[in-house]
Amino acid sequence: MVNFSFKKSYNFNNFNKVKYDHLWGSKGVFTTVRVVGSSPRYIFLKEHLSQLNLSLKKQNINFVLTEKKLLELIPHQLHIKKFNHLLRIAVKQNLISLSLRSRLTPSNNFQIQLANYQRTNARVKNLHYKKILSLQKDIDMQKEEILFYNKKIILEGSTTNLIMIKNNQMIVPTGNYYKGITMNFFLKKFKNKYKFKPITFADLLLADEIMLVGSGKGVVKVSSIPQIKWFSSSSKMFKRLSSIYEAQLKL
Repeated sequence: MVNFSFKKSYNFNNFNKVKYDHLWGSKGVFTTVRVVGSSPRYIFLKEHLSQLNLSLKKQNINFVLTEKKLLELIPHQLHIKKFNHLLRIAVKQNLISLSLRSRLTPSNNFQIQLANYQRTNARVKNLHYKKILSLQKDIDMQKEEILFYNKKIILEGSTTNLIMIKNNQMIVPTGNYYKGITMNFFLKKFKNKYKFKPITFADLLLADEIMLVGSGKGVVKVSSIPQIKWFSSSSKMFKRLSSIYEAQLKL
């Protein structure tokens, strides 16, 4: 069960409160921000807002969300001693919806389920998630992630991006999918030390490590993919990426 600390919607012409609407299925966009600390620190907030505003422009929605306005809309008295939460920001024409929920810690024994699916307008983090939400209902999100593929080429997770390790090299999928804020963070950190390539099921079978990265999951080591009988044989790069990410949370 999702534990929300608050849920609020606003008309963005005057920022008056209106009845909360999660906006799933609407023509619009969203982003999810990791929130940590005794007083809330919003991880990669600048990057999230930049991506959100760019996506709004692509969707022809005439609105720009600034950090100042966002923080004004978030309630100040939340009575949370220590934040380990996820802030979801969703925007459609004339409406912005915010929600804050507790973050669930991923299991140490984490699995992937493969699904033949490609998101609509995949390079934009849009709100057309009806199919994805229906798939997620059938799994335990603390223990599993759905990894999408199209024409047997791996794309992205339902909430994450994939990084594959083979012979100590980072391999990132090519294809039509959304590269998230956490993925871009690592690509900048490891500039010129990774390669893009189409990743097939056969490639997954040969991987030493498979990791999932995203604002909600952080960095997750995949233990197995039962559908193709793949099992992790190393944690070396996971430990390195996890350490870098955890250090970022403490800045």
